Amino acid sequence: MISLLIFTLTLLTSPGYSTYVWPNHLYDELEHLLVDQEGFNNGADFKRAITPCTYYVNGNQTLGRMTAAQWLRTAFHDFATADVAAGTGGMDASIGWETDRPENVGSAFNDSLSFFAPFVNQHVSMADLIALSVVISVGVCSSPNIHIPLRGGRVDASEGGTFGVPEPETDIQTTLNQFAQAGFNQQDAIGLTACGHTLGNVHHAGFPQVVGPEAVTPNNTGGGVHFDSTVDVFDVLVVNEYLAGNGQRGGPLVTSDNVTVRSDLRLYTSDNNITMEGLSDSQEHFVSECVSLFARMLDTVPNSTTLSDVIIPLELKPVNITLDFVEDETGFHTVFAGYIRVSAHRC
Repeated sequence: MISLLIFTLTLLTSPGYSTYVWPNHLYDELEHLLVDQEGFNNGADFKRAITPCTYYVNGNQTLGRMTAAQWLRTAFHDFATADVAAGTGGMDASIGWETDRPENVGSAFNDSLSFFAPFVNQHVSMADLIALSVVISVGVCSSPNIHIPLRGGRVDASEGGTFGVPEPETDIQTTLNQFAQAGFNQQDAIGLTACGHTLGNVHHAGFPQVVGPEAVTPNNTGGGVHFDSTVDVFDVLVVNEYLAGNGQRGGPLVTSDNVTVRSDLRLYTSDNNITMEGLSDSQEHFVSECVSLFARMLDTVPNSTTLSDVIIPLELKPVNITLDFVEDETGFHTVFAGYIRVSAHRC
């Protein structure tokens, strides 16, 4: 006799979110990549690529590159091709078709996409992985960990999008127009730029017109210059040092000897520093604004795309589930086996 076992597990996530019913392949895969970063059932280990936060997973550490900052840059450049009026572009992995453009110089994009590629499957797109990388990099580089809401369901583009990523030489009106096309106003543009530039560097190797050859040293062969004095911490210091004129003073895109490439300075001063002064109110306020802006950036997708509910770490989750047929003296039977992952706070 053969019996058929149908197993459905319903788990409540948290108040305000819909009921999760197992299996949900998109939710399961993204939740796994988001949560299972170490220990048993570690399937993605994104965290290893950015631990410590100064780590460069794709090459020599003396290059001065940071994978966490590269992931933020990759996501922004992917998003920046959005045209919200037309309902096109945004977070759709079109950056993979755009790396030969002048607005996308540097190794960040190919480095990042090559790391993400093994995790793309029929349920999780490259665009979802780019979004995931922002959530993980900001979380790893902050203490206490900052949590940016993550949704899934992005669809990968099959060609490049519109041009539209601001470059160091771009004039302020064009820059604001490019942000506006992507759905971000002047205040949003300033905030998103400051939030993105609290990690990482500008490198002579990629931007010799911004950073001179004097930045190249045996321990910094890429010639990277920090945006702020805490290059590996997601904090408000990038704003505070800019306003106070101390430390890194906001980084090379503010201070470069080449006036034409001071794109951050032009942007920050475009409203007489009102937005930057607001962001400097406190670390908590800075984080709150950045979480909101990053979430909006990640959720900017073509109008043909429908995103999932926010991926919430599950308190109980089936793991490595198998369904087999076995035979004994009484006949054939089904055996349902596997593990249940229990969140730490329930133990």
